[in-house]
Amino acid sequence: MNKREVIPLKQKPDLCLTLPGSKSITNRALLCAALATGTSRIYGALKSDDSEVMQRALKQFGVGIRKKKDCLEIAGRGGKFRGGKVTVDLHNAGTATRFLTAISVFRPGETIITGNQRMQERPIADLVEGLRQLGADIQYMNAEGCPPLTISGLKLPKKLFINMKGDKSSQYFSSLFMLGPLLGRPLKIRVVGELVSKPYIDTTIAVMKAFGVSVKNNQYKSFEIRPQKYKKANYRVEGDASSASYFSALHFLHGGKLKFTNLDYKRAIQGDANFPEALEKLKKGSSRTINMESMPDAAMTLAVCAAFAKGSTKITGLSTLRIKETDRLAALKNELCKVGVKASITNSSITVSKGEFKPANVETYNDHRMAMCFAVLGTKVPSIVIENPDCTDKTYPNFWEDLEKVYLAPIKLGQKNLLLTGMRCSGKTFHGKRLAKKLGRMFVDLDQEIEKTEKMKIDKVVRLKGWPYFRKIEQKICSKFEGVKNLVIAAGGGVVLSPKNMKALKKNSVNVFIFADSEILAERIKKDQGRPSLTGEALENEIHLIWEERRDLYLKYADYVWDDTNGNSLQKPNFFVC
Repeated sequence: MNKREVIPLKQKPDLCLTLPGSKSITNRALLCAALATGTSRIYGALKSDDSEVMQRALKQFGVGIRKKKDCLEIAGRGGKFRGGKVTVDLHNAGTATRFLTAISVFRPGETIITGNQRMQERPIADLVEGLRQLGADIQYMNAEGCPPLTISGLKLPKKLFINMKGDKSSQYFSSLFMLGPLLGRPLKIRVVGELVSKPYIDTTIAVMKAFGVSVKNNQYKSFEIRPQKYKKANYRVEGDASSASYFSALHFLHGGKLKFTNLDYKRAIQGDANFPEALEKLKKGSSRTINMESMPDAAMTLAVCAAFAKGSTKITGLSTLRIKETDRLAALKNELCKVGVKASITNSSITVSKGEFKPANVETYNDHRMAMCFAVLGTKVPSIVIENPDCTDKTYPNFWEDLEKVYLAPIKLGQKNLLLTGMRCSGKTFHGKRLAKKLGRMFVDLDQEIEKTEKMKIDKVVRLKGWPYFRKIEQKICSKFEGVKNLVIAAGGGVVLSPKNMKALKKNSVNVFIFADSEILAERIKKDQGRPSLTGEALENEIHLIWEERRDLYLKYADYVWDDTNGNSLQKPNFFVC
């Protein structure tokens, strides 16, 4: 899809979710396993563009990787990589680029590290300078300070000592940590200035420890790594705390219940596991400053949530966001302002306060986190359309499917009817029949009732007698079901246009609006041409015009909203409490 609208929630979520594996931990575990001797098994590894890029690169280095049903099997090479000239295209995977730049100095032969256009703009000079202090032969192929790089080996000095600035990226340090045990003599790294994103340092050290190697941390001022051998391990990757932040934000904004099957915030080794504490700070006072240096990936989600908080929120410690997949500070400001939020930025902070929300197409800048954090905003604000939604594949390929699960809160029907409303081809009849069977109820399709009354198909009714006549008959049919109970009713797409219809149908019903994005509806309608045009416009234009006309009415009358854009979330409707 080129774009995707996010529909506001009407109900409180009740969600138990299995998160994708942590990207940070997956890539660290992959590299540690590759550096070990013997076969390691990694369970719960992230399946995404970024992790695939890392695996392909390791295979180029001669590492054996097998995808099993429940794990990845990594045949480690003990740091003895395949030689020869290799070009490694890492797309826009920053973690893989930094880690493999460091490890490549230990590989025999020439290694070219490259990536897409954005990667060739992202700075890597501090890491390169650190590696050159170890005697690494690294040359910039284009712009000074950025990939692509040519790496041609390592001539170690007598003493291994590195001075490296700490204000750009903790990944530079993590890269050196994982290289350190291979060097044959002790390595000391001194931090120049203050080290950013310290929890990611802790994550690296924790993963390395699981593979038998240790790093001495001198209060984040310096680090020492002695010669050690990586050991094979069976390692389980915990759920990604950055991915969890979007659902924690939804829980914060909407209430309800939330549980993760593979992430325990209290025991997690990821810095972003502290995100719920940052959210709680939004409830305090009317002017607040929150330092997010330790979890910058979650800061974007916090900024979106701050748009709904009282007063103003200044989020600091964000200098690293300037060098991510896009300049995230500038992107955040631009898109928050576009949706009516007041936002301003400095080099390392963003200040957000509530404005007058308005519809907008949100540009993602091909940045997965922009797409996901503004999807959170769309569950509160109508008419938010995410451009290039598939960019979430970078770290969270199933994000949109998981977001749809948020809408599936239990419904207490009692003897009330279940009334399904929505656009044509949104799935009212399909899901209505299945739900009626599950609930042991009679299913009623109001359009079919009209066809029975008129003894002809709807398109013929409209063609011969016109839309006003059809609406008049529709009203009579709706009134027939005003006092009936224990039904599942699928209404016609335009039923919401009549207040009398909705008053009659809602008198003894719980109304669920089934939403699907207009692009998807157009594709479905192409396969179902038995309905008359309402506008005479081309199909895509017609769907858009009708949706714009009816959006507010669907939401006005809905007690619950289901998002079925992907057509998967309602296939197993086990969420009813009758």
